[in-house]
Amino acid sequence: MSKTHYGICNFCDSICGLQIEHDGKNIISIRGDRQNQFSRGHICPKGIAQQDLYNDPDRLRRPVRRKGGGWEEVSWAEAFAEAGSRIAAIQKKYGNDAIAVYYGNPTSHNYSSLLVLVPFVKGFKTRNIYSATSVDSLTRMLVSLLVYGSQALLPIPDIERTELLMIIGANPVVSNGSVMAAPDCKKRLMEIRERGGKIFVIDPRRTETAAIADAHYFIRPGTDALFLLAMLNTMFKEEIANPGKLNLMIDGLDRLKEIAAEYPPERVADTVGIASEDIKALARDFLSSPKAVCYGRMGTSTQEFGSLATWLVDAVNIVTGNLDRPGGAMFTTPAVDLVGLAKLLRQPGFFNRWQSRVSGLPEFNGEFPVAALAEEIETPGPGQIKALVTNAGNPILSLPNGRRLDRAFEKLEFMASIDFYINETTRHADIIFPPTTSMETDHYSILEHAMGIRNTAHYAPALFPKPEGARHNWEIQLDLIYHIERNRSALSSGLGWIKHSALYFFSPQRQLNFLLRLRPYKLSIEKLKEFPHGIDLGPLESRIDKVISTPNRRINLVPEILTGDLERLQKKLGPEESLSEGEFLLISRRTLRSMNSWMHNSLRLVKGKNRCTLMMSPEDADRSGLEMGQQVIVTSRVGEIRAPLEVTDEMMPGVVSLTFGWGHAREGSMMSVAREHAGVSMNDITDECLYDKVSGISVLDGIPVTVSPDTKD
Repeated sequence: MSKTHYGICNFCDSICGLQIEHDGKNIISIRGDRQNQFSRGHICPKGIAQQDLYNDPDRLRRPVRRKGGGWEEVSWAEAFAEAGSRIAAIQKKYGNDAIAVYYGNPTSHNYSSLLVLVPFVKGFKTRNIYSATSVDSLTRMLVSLLVYGSQALLPIPDIERTELLMIIGANPVVSNGSVMAAPDCKKRLMEIRERGGKIFVIDPRRTETAAIADAHYFIRPGTDALFLLAMLNTMFKEEIANPGKLNLMIDGLDRLKEIAAEYPPERVADTVGIASEDIKALARDFLSSPKAVCYGRMGTSTQEFGSLATWLVDAVNIVTGNLDRPGGAMFTTPAVDLVGLAKLLRQPGFFNRWQSRVSGLPEFNGEFPVAALAEEIETPGPGQIKALVTNAGNPILSLPNGRRLDRAFEKLEFMASIDFYINETTRHADIIFPPTTSMETDHYSILEHAMGIRNTAHYAPALFPKPEGARHNWEIQLDLIYHIERNRSALSSGLGWIKHSALYFFSPQRQLNFLLRLRPYKLSIEKLKEFPHGIDLGPLESRIDKVISTPNRRINLVPEILTGDLERLQKKLGPEESLSEGEFLLISRRTLRSMNSWMHNSLRLVKGKNRCTLMMSPEDADRSGLEMGQQVIVTSRVGEIRAPLEVTDEMMPGVVSLTFGWGHAREGSMMSVAREHAGVSMNDITDECLYDKVSGISVLDGIPVTVSPDTKD
């Protein structure tokens, strides 16, 4: 007899509700929960594929250890003992910084892993901490820290009430929101137009989102900051910019006006690829709407001026009075108050307290940008990385210049991974610890609720109990640290046992329950269990006066750290920035069925037409003598890849696009479905030496490449 379980999809930011039919041991079906207060029955293919991960025969169920050219299963005790002793020995020989830790973005979608992340990374006693943040959201968090005083203050587009939405470098119809939890985003965007509102999309590709917008404008990759400055120029010049109530709490408005004066639309139009009259018209339309919001995401973050572009998105919202206003960019009031917690712990975020050993890249919240990882492994000297621990990440496919990382990982003296699979990264490991799946863990989306377009709360118990002998991800994290401390010294062993016992007692679930009981709603896990479809806590509210976290409780509109990069931006207007003959700018793209590389072992997500293609405009294809379906070679400074050509008018001339996160043909990977649908890794040609000079975030959009026919085809 089948039973029904109401769960949460934690594969992306959308946190869609799931209705799961099961028989107590097996999943019969997964569909969207029509009663869910937030997702309203919406589900994408990734949610249905949760059962594929649970049932996957390639998924590891027990720890494995490298043995010769293969692998052997070992007990948890053996795996922890070996990893603990090896890591402690390497740190004793070379120093604490000889160990590096990398964690991927699934950590942020798993509340229990997230809540033990701080003791986990601190337990290694190393400065070499890295994460997917610096190929994703680093610039967003940094700008929030500099402008509002807290990395946790993330302005969210109030798309349910806005009358004009300007989207720059984002594709929410596919992502369902990113740093904006908005399940069934396509329908929500269409509702804007149905109520008489407008949507404008600024993007080098005519995306799925652009297809339902009122207008789309091509823009040259990496020039978003110039476009936004020209918008501000028009707003100030015509004296129609009005911050409204924010005017009393802004520092730097006159300085921003001076800066914008240097970038009239006529000056930047040729560089950005948008006519000056169109820039002026967009600025006027934005100002004429009583409820408007500008939203930027990956395209504005992962580029050479990611910090400037992200800052200027906020500046447009601020100077027009659309920050902290219904229909504009607003701050959530989540049940787990991350901003309040950061204030209480005096941890609003930190930047550039120290720099990486080789290239001097700045730390952010104790992490170095991933652009420094390979060189820190390869470069001899005190602090050289000799061992690596990865948690829920596949950096060889997700970080720039994956081939260099591949070679660097081969030089490590020891590597351990917490992962479901033997994949392109973990095939280098000596020990792999497999965690339970999302079907065997409970869920509360701490970060995603803090990014929601509505205030909601939803807790879901685990569908199935933890299998006998299995470990949750958070348990592996704490147990690994405990075994490292046991091997450091007798004192460390004793203190480690006390800390380990305390963290197990004050488990992630107990921590979550404590956090929920605090203001503003004073909920609890037991209370949320009474609402299996979640609770709607209402629309976003104006609250900047309550949450602003700068020392003087004012908006720092013009941070000096950012304005110092304007001189570099000026060079984008020079002739040296023009493309050479046969050169293109490469941008990444995401598809609805993909987010993380391990999803490619689900046949339902990878079957069908090949989505791992190089997109190019018809004009560029004709000029280059290339044809639809032809195999081409894409070459950058760091290497080349081969991919089939897709000729489409979606692309701006001079720009080409590849999907992100593929490339499963590497020898030693044991993901059978993914290997049969390998595709190519865009990150084999992304350049680790290209990064935003302010934050250190890697450039994934706007990489110079050449494209030529594959004569071996």
